[in-house]
Amino acid sequence: MKKRLVKDFNAIFEQELPELEKVRQGFEWVTGWYLEESQREQEVLQALGDREGLVKEQIKASTIQHARSIFGDCYLRATGRKAWDDEN
Repeated sequence: MKKRLVKDFNAIFEQELPELEKVRQGFEWVTGWYLEESQREQEVLQALGDREGLVKEQIKASTIQHARSIFGDCYLRATGRKAWDDEN
């Protein structure tokens, strides 16, 4: 699984795309992966009744979402285009 993840991530940077687009796609991929993992972890912590662990994981996810928002704003200002769909 780890090799597939690295391969998928590396494939972004092997494309014939402008560098800024590679950065956008790479950032979206990495942060999206972390958010998916965080959601699974939150479900486990909730099932275990680990309130403290759950809150910590929610804070981490919120921080990543905020970083995506900041990146999206910067990308919009630099390019005049949205970095990704509003759902992200």
